[in-house]
Amino acid sequence: MSEPKINEAAEIIKNSENIVVFSGAGISTESGIPDFRSEDGIWSKYDASYHGSYHVFLENPKPFWKMHNELSEQLENAEPNAAHKSIAELEKMGKMKAVITQNVDMLHQRAGSGKYKDIPIYELHGSYAKLECIKCGKEYDLDEIDTKNVDYPVCDKCFGFIKPKVILFGESLPMGVLNAALNAVRKADCLIMVGSSLQVTPANSVPLIAKESGSKIIFVNKEPTIMDNLADVILEGKAGDIFTELMKKIK
Repeated sequence: MSEPKINEAAEIIKNSENIVVFSGAGISTESGIPDFRSEDGIWSKYDASYHGSYHVFLENPKPFWKMHNELSEQLENAEPNAAHKSIAELEKMGKMKAVITQNVDMLHQRAGSGKYKDIPIYELHGSYAKLECIKCGKEYDLDEIDTKNVDYPVCDKCFGFIKPKVILFGESLPMGVLNAALNAVRKADCLIMVGSSLQVTPANSVPLIAKESGSKIIFVNKEPTIMDNLADVILEGKAGDIFTELMKKIK
């Protein structure tokens, strides 16, 4: 971890009042939740085109729910790490204006984001704890539904398939949420990208929008990305360690 780069990033954050954080799966690996595309990630164990496909789900929800049930214990037991907590602390300090996340684990909320200054949290891929019937739209909380003792849950109103309110392959992102998130990026004076490989849309458009809007950009990642040339500061390492050091400099 480079001390000069930590200092540079801390100065940017100190001088910013309209910070937006964009988080990907890499922020939550320290909480015990595997990412998707690394060597030991979720898609190394499951076939994304089968277990994660909306079109397959419409014909047979069983493969998705098999994957979901095997991963749900990790999601339920996960706790926010130092990176999640630091982002919530920046909100408490009045610097944060929005959190945008590709994650469905709700760890930002559990760390306190959205609590102190009521900033929006844009969940681009939804939340695993909220479910809905894809036929009639009835909504459920996860703890209302038995997902473990059946091949797949069905709606008690119309017997349609129940699905978590997450985005599967073949589904479109919710345009209202996406547009609001991108508008927040356009207004930001500092964008912090955390734990995103920047290999998929809309993540790979976010740094471009921020750069065009004149925002300072900080990347926090374990590994380089294909868009590192857009960052003002690149901090390589574990997100929790990096944010811990940043907060020491900022407070």
